[in-house]
This record gives sequence, structure tokens and C-alpha cells, in this order.
Amino acid sequence: MKLNHLGYASRNIDEAISAFLKLGYVKVHEEVKHHIPKNMFVQRVKLNDTIVEIMAPADASKPSFISGELGKTSEPFVLHHLCYDVEDIRKAVDGLMATGEYSIYEPITSGVFQKNLICFLRHKHIGLIEFFEWPKN
Repeated sequence: MKLNHLGYASRNIDEAISAFLKLGYVKVHEEVKHHIPKNMFVQRVKLNDTIVEIMAPADASKPSFISGELGKTSEPFVLHHLCYDVEDIRKAVDGLMATGEYSIYEPITSGVFQKNLICFLRHKHIGLIEFFEWPKN
């Protein structure tokens, strides 16, 4: 496994992006993406090999993918998940689920930015972990 990105939940995506840009990060995508099914806005920024995915609710009056984590704090910005690249997402997920230490937070689906597979698991001590399988040619 290799770390792909850090996922942060924010109450205000513009302020969060601005904070990272002031640290020297650059936008990975010109425009913020609107992930309609998860009711959130998403932008990625990077500094060297470090990628940060910033997410914010698109409509605060409706639940979003990140509502649960933001609802646990009054902070404006929190670490939401760690994402790891895996060769075989089904094998990785099955292996971790067999330990009894993980639960499915979101089953295997396709990604937001490219044609890839993702899955979110929750560990009782670590929190949310995302797995990312790159498309096979």
C-alpha cells in the first residue's frame, strides 16, 4: 500500500483551499468539483508528492458524505480520512474485513476524479480509511 492522499472535511471550501495555497500548495484541478450524490464540493491541492483532498458540504441543510465527521466537532476543518493505493481493492477489503476490526462505511464504487475504484472502511481506532485502485489497462 502507498498513501494516495489525505482527505479533509471543511465547513468552507474556499477558506480551506486558500489556507493550503498560502502554504505553497497548488490546485490539482482548476475548478472545484460538485459531487452531487455525496452532496459535497471537492478540490485537490498538492505540494510535491503530497495530495490533500478538501471536501465541504454543497448544501448544509441536507446530509452529505462528510456531515458525520463535521457533526462531531465545532472545528471548521478536520482530517476526514487517509487514502491508500492498492493493487486489488477487493482483496484488500476482504482481507481487512476478515480481521473483524473494520466495518464498511461505503462499499466499492467508482471515484470522483477518474475511472477508478474506491471503498471506505472504518476502523474503531484509526477512523476512516479509503482504498483506491487505479484502472487496469
